[in-house]
Amino acid sequence: MDLINAALNTVFGLVFLPFRNASPVWPMLVISVVTGVAMLVIFKATSDQNAIKRAKNLVKGHFLAIRLYKDDIGLMVDTMKNIIVSNLLYMKQSLRPMLFLLVPVGIILIQLGVRYEFRPLKVGEAVVVSLRVEDAAVELADVRLDLPEGLELNIPPVRVEQLREINWRLKATQSGVFNLAFKHGDHVVDKRLQVVDALAPVTAQVAKHDIGVTIMNPAESSLGEASFASLVSISYPVRDFELWGFSLHWLVAFFVISLIAAFGFKGMLGVEV
Repeated sequence: MDLINAALNTVFGLVFLPFRNASPVWPMLVISVVTGVAMLVIFKATSDQNAIKRAKNLVKGHFLAIRLYKDDIGLMVDTMKNIIVSNLLYMKQSLRPMLFLLVPVGIILIQLGVRYEFRPLKVGEAVVVSLRVEDAAVELADVRLDLPEGLELNIPPVRVEQLREINWRLKATQSGVFNLAFKHGDHVVDKRLQVVDALAPVTAQVAKHDIGVTIMNPAESSLGEASFASLVSISYPVRDFELWGFSLHWLVAFFVISLIAAFGFKGMLGVEV
């Protein structure tokens, strides 16, 4: 999984490269519009366009029948049944292309998520860093954290034996990309901490033997087999995203813009959806 993530990180790093000094709104707009158009192309290539058109016409015809024969209760009931059947046929025709769209759209959402869900720290801000150890042979008191210049310890580490977890509160005193080194004897676990004013990919968690965490946090490699830690987490601040003066979640913005782009181009591309 780490190799796949590395390849995708390279591709999306190049995609975001032209926007490195721009507002986060612009890459969201461009990627959402391109995704909307690409979804149309994939939908057209993987669907039976004639069958979808027939199913849509059936639905329209049944709704017209309701308006024309609204005084005939028996006919109205039959028409409502036909509408349900026609909608099921339409959904059946749309199912296959939707399955083809799941993987590419999922990859795009994950890559957007590591950039828009959280933001890097700012100078002067503090953050909680947590390390979890599953091996009962590892004494939490023997685990230490070496801090590079630019980060300082806000309060002494808090050890929670019941959770097998250690928490540090760190404060950023200068900008940069810092490497946190957690040490236990000769073993070292590394985790990156970002203090930059940019739309950088932010990894909130890295784990060992947790494919879900690895998939959702692709910007850093998972913890190795020899790692004494099972999970390292950083409580990065949530990124505020504004679009045209409205504050909304980035996921909502992505789907709204993508759908607007898709419906705007479907006539030009001749796609039945």
